Amino acid sequence: MPKFLLAWLLGLGANAVALILCDIIFPGFSLSYPMGFIWAVVIFAVLSLIFTWISLKFLLRHAGSLIALSGLLATFLALFTTAVITKGLNIDGVSTWLLSTLLIWIVSMFIWVIPGPWRTFRKNDPALRR
Repeated sequence: MPKFLLAWLLGLGANAVALILCDIIFPGFSLSYPMGFIWAVVIFAVLSLIFTWISLKFLLRHAGSLIALSGLLATFLALFTTAVITKGLNIDGVSTWLLSTLLIWIVSMFIWVIPGPWRTFRKNDPALRR
């Protein structure tokens, strides 16, 4: 299995866990189970991938010092778009929006902290050195 696909599937699982945690923790966050949840997870994962790539490319060109925020921005955009286009996810309240975005982003960051075969690069990769 290609590393990219393995990383995306692991991200899909992390996003599912993060969305369930948000549903449990935040009263303004609701998922409709089971089909609404499944659609919300898949759409969120695809949008998160797309928005991460777009925000990273934009920030690399225009604001290199803000690259660390690209994941947080992409998470918010993917969450917002998923909530708008699906009936499986409903978020009420500004604090719920902010806290759920932060929680989902933190959970998704664990993928990059945990070593494993899903990593697409290594710290000692000569291609990364300039």
